[in-house]
Amino acid sequence: MGTNEEPRLWGLDCNALHEAYWASHGVACVQLGSQKEPQRGADLYLLLEKDQAVTFDLRRIAESLLWNQAHITRLRIVEREAPAYSERIVQDARGSVVKIERRYGADRSFAGQVLLGVRVEDARSWAQARTSAEAFSSIRRNRKLRLDSTECEGERFDLSVQPGREGLVRSLVRDWAHPDHVIHGIRELENGVFGLEGTQIPSTSRLIAPVWIGHAVPEGRVSIGPTALWDSDHISPTVIRPIEELFSEDAQSVSQSDTEPAGWYTPVKRAIDVVGSATVLLLTFPILLVCAIAVVIDDGFPVFFGHKRQTKGGGTFRCWKFRTMRRNAEALVAELRKQNLCDGPQVNIKDDPRVTRVGKWLRKLQLDEFPQFWNVLIGDMSIVGPRPSPENENQFCPAWREIRLSVRPGITGNWQVKRTRAEGKDFQEWIQYDIEYVERMGPLFDAWLCVMTVVNILRRK
Repeated sequence: MGTNEEPRLWGLDCNALHEAYWASHGVACVQLGSQKEPQRGADLYLLLEKDQAVTFDLRRIAESLLWNQAHITRLRIVEREAPAYSERIVQDARGSVVKIERRYGADRSFAGQVLLGVRVEDARSWAQARTSAEAFSSIRRNRKLRLDSTECEGERFDLSVQPGREGLVRSLVRDWAHPDHVIHGIRELENGVFGLEGTQIPSTSRLIAPVWIGHAVPEGRVSIGPTALWDSDHISPTVIRPIEELFSEDAQSVSQSDTEPAGWYTPVKRAIDVVGSATVLLLTFPILLVCAIAVVIDDGFPVFFGHKRQTKGGGTFRCWKFRTMRRNAEALVAELRKQNLCDGPQVNIKDDPRVTRVGKWLRKLQLDEFPQFWNVLIGDMSIVGPRPSPENENQFCPAWREIRLSVRPGITGNWQVKRTRAEGKDFQEWIQYDIEYVERMGPLFDAWLCVMTVVNILRRK
């Protein structure tokens, strides 16, 4: 393969593979001057220069994107810090080992920058402009523009040269666990090895995952991942599913049928929710009435606070709680951002000045969330499930969002029971434990979470 020859994998060039990777995250890639209409249904738009490609962990900057509310964010890409010492096997075109390359760690260095936009109109202006200056001039002329900047570890690649193409694909192979969810016509041939439908791996070949293979695998080939075996012949390009299809209601319904246990579990769980929530509301009615009166005496009306959250399938509902904060609490969030103890988009502030006197006692006695049993009764929530969250907390982690929204959110759940509140880990634990719940959900796990919730309340944990 010549140095200027454009390599392909599954009939796709590197730019198409890059776009498919970001589509799996709900992000549409838009190249400067491409004249292409931006994809519909995207949560974010990655505004790129010609032949530019990047990889980074979107979850690491989710909080910044949520808080800054900017129309365009300049993302400074800092190269991942290498370990003090590492080794890499270098192979020739036939798969023979040429050498073992030793690398020694270096300080983090600036790799470049990209832009992240939230408005399709800005993405369209970027695609139609010849230069970035022209694009910004067009955006500012037509609408107000709020800019912000942040930094994230990642990698930047120049797709006009072969080393950049190979580096990008190696990064995608390493970090992208399920390309088959986005690219039609490929499947997992072995654990961590992806190729075209019907591709046979010779018994004399050895592939150590992760590996992506093109048209065929030569006899006796040894490949150590992360690596890709490019197409050896010209083949028709595979089809990349559009973002709108990936995150449509139909796709969500498929994921729901894949994750929810079949048979009697779902209807029985709903019956328990109805009976359990009705019983709790009847038995605690006198206590709830006293709580309501205390809220009014302390800070007036309204008694309840209904925050918009997402439920199963992405629908929105009002999640009811006794109002424990001052009536202007939402307006104070931006001012208190620096005091937030969480690493993600949720807010947790020590000695929160927004909380009323009665609110502190309601929270301490775990009474503020009892009105959510009404949400359970009418079907918005379940007694056990992932933490209910608003759309703006879900939008920057599409894969996680689709998993957690495949079931009803719960008053209590895996994250509520297991979280540690460790500094810098709260958002990661939230993702981890919500996904674990969906994977393990069942009657015994639900019962265990209910028991542990009671134990934690008694321990004041």
